[in-house]
Amino acid sequence: MRKALQAVIILAMLFAATISQAAGTAEEKAEVRAILDQVFDAMRAGDDETLKMLLLPDTSLDRISLDKPVTRGDSAGWIGWVATLEPGQADEQIFDVEIHVEGPLAVAWAPFTIAIDGELRSCGVNQFTLVKHADGWKVAYLIDTHTPEKCFPKEG
Repeated sequence: MRKALQAVIILAMLFAATISQAAGTAEEKAEVRAILDQVFDAMRAGDDETLKMLLLPDTSLDRISLDKPVTRGDSAGWIGWVATLEPGQADEQIFDVEIHVEGPLAVAWAPFTIAIDGELRSCGVNQFTLVKHADGWKVAYLIDTHTPEKCFPKEG
């Protein structure tokens, strides 16, 4: 019985170590977070050229809403919109970001709020998939929710 308990403990420790490694190191997570911050800094600045460098070509940007199918999009449309912005016109903030890294793959779960012209317009969650290339991390996929009903209290 004691040997069986020792085997279970060893397996549990190995499993925990595997999970810990899959989550990535603090340094890897900081690298991924820096890319996310650069993405939103570029958006706030209306800097479409920087966005082009941070995203892989043909990156999908999809949206999912309650009771609606996934709306498929691409980075070209978003980058084109960012190019029309004056610096500070759009301000998307992410918070409580969770990042997991496994080798050259990372995912980030990032709740957000977005204000346009200083007015809160929506909130939701961004989910990013990033891949690491020789020249650093790049966004490969983004899907988000827009759930304004969660950020605007109901009156009455």
